[in-house]
Amino acid sequence: MFNIKNIIVPTDFSNLSQTAFKYAEELAEIADARIHVVYVLDTSSPFLKMQNPDISREEAIRKGEAEALKQLDSSVYEFGEDAAAKMIKIVRKGIDYQEIVKYSKEIGADIIVLATHGRSGTLHSLLGSVAENVIRNSHCPVLVIPPREELQ
Repeated sequence: MFNIKNIIVPTDFSNLSQTAFKYAEELAEIADARIHVVYVLDTSSPFLKMQNPDISREEAIRKGEAEALKQLDSSVYEFGEDAAAKMIKIVRKGIDYQEIVKYSKEIGADIIVLATHGRSGTLHSLLGSVAENVIRNSHCPVLVIPPREELQ
C-alpha cells in the first residue's frame, strides 16, 4: 500500500472541480492524509484588472488573492468541520499548472487529485489543459476525475 500523507486538490471553484474534492476526501480518510486545496491566481490575465480599472495591478492582485481565500474558506467548509480541519488552503500566483507542480514538489505531495473539463478539439487547443500539463510535469501520481454529464 502507498503511504499517502499529502494530497493536492487544485480548484477553480467550479462545480466540476468540486468532484475532485469528493475523491480526495475519501482517500484522505482512508490514508489519514492532509488535503492541500490549491487555487492559482493568474496574474497575467487581463481580466484581473478589468474587474476594476481604477486600481493598480498590484491592488487588483491583492483583491483577487483575498477573494480567492474567501472562496477557499467557503468551499472547504462545505465538507464539514472534520474534513475542513484536515485541509490546508493555498493561494498561489502564476501559471496554474506550473504552480500546482511546484507546490507539489515543495510539500512532497503523494498524489494530485484534479477534475478535468473534458474539452477537446479547438477549445482544448486554445485553452490548453491544466490536467494534461500537470500530468506531464508532475513528480507524483495524478488522479484525473472526468466530468459527469450533469455538471457540464
